[in-house]
Amino acid sequence: MKLLHVITGTNVGGAEIMLARYLSALGDGRAAHRVIGLLPDGPVAGQIRGAGVELSSVGMGQGRPNPAALLRLRRMIDDAAPDVIHGWMYHGNLAARLATMGRRKRPALVWGMHHSLQDLANEKASTRAVVRLSARLSGQVDAITYCSAVSQAQHEAVGFLPDRAHLVPNAIDTNAFRPDPEAKARLAGIGGFPAERVVIGNVARAHPMKDHGRMMEAVADLAAIGHDVQAVIVGAGHKDGAAREVARRRGAEDRLTCLEARDDIARLVPGFDIYLSASGWGEAFPLSVGEAMAAGVPVVSTDVGDCRLLVGPGGQIVPSGNTVVQVAALVDMIAAGDDRRRAIGAAGRAHVAQNFGLSRYLDSHQNIYKDALSRRSSS
Repeated sequence: MKLLHVITGTNVGGAEIMLARYLSALGDGRAAHRVIGLLPDGPVAGQIRGAGVELSSVGMGQGRPNPAALLRLRRMIDDAAPDVIHGWMYHGNLAARLATMGRRKRPALVWGMHHSLQDLANEKASTRAVVRLSARLSGQVDAITYCSAVSQAQHEAVGFLPDRAHLVPNAIDTNAFRPDPEAKARLAGIGGFPAERVVIGNVARAHPMKDHGRMMEAVADLAAIGHDVQAVIVGAGHKDGAAREVARRRGAEDRLTCLEARDDIARLVPGFDIYLSASGWGEAFPLSVGEAMAAGVPVVSTDVGDCRLLVGPGGQIVPSGNTVVQVAALVDMIAAGDDRRRAIGAAGRAHVAQNFGLSRYLDSHQNIYKDALSRRSSS
């Protein structure tokens, strides 16, 4: 079976990392896989090629889809001659369908959804248009995968057909992400803050849906009532982002450390004392939350996507958009002390290892590809 993956791009994000992780885990089977990115290569491109998988780019400009790019994609698909095309993310999904239209005999088509739709109005106008068109075309797809049950329900509510849906939660790499007692000192050295501070960490690019401004409000509130805390945010775009703006306004700039996207995240995350995900919307199954849990870090997360299912015994769930409740949960975690936090972290690590392993992810996709081929051949 020859597989072609069409993904929006290879910048750092949950879907991109999951594709690279999936391909790396295939062993000898990876020879049957190729990847096409719509956008120019991003940081994850090296991981995909490092797994021994061919990666090509359509070279489409950000936010500028055009017929010429679709024609290039169509030719690249013809050259790959796959049995199954697996789209990743909205634009990758839609492009894969549009580029195969008009073919008497086309490959089986699988769409992969990695976003939740808590409120479609939160999305950009262009994204809303893509979602609505995709819903109309979903009957022409042989399988649709969702990494979150909440995401599945939300997409079906706006018109995606339910009869070809498959739930496949993201897989957490518990070998790469594991507790490390030396990580705290390492992180403090990199960030230049006192190692005795309670580190409240987050790994995500700057984006309104991540609500980093509210995260920093919570940390500033904690500092104001006497807690010795440090916010550490790792990801692109935070130099002048919302968290930095709040820190300046609150006079808490010394309580915020922002690090650019890095390839050694697994060596830093175990240095967090608490992982805070303050996201307001858009999350389906946030990989960074699961990775923090694998590293033995207790979590405080907003109740978006499947975070409640993911976090389980590994922390606390709080409502989005409510700084007061988030601060209260963080106060509880700080007051619990090191030993209790380690126990919560250990429970979280066991939870993700048992329920979100990579072998289950691999097996699920192989079965979905077979189902998609069967549906396609019978249509």
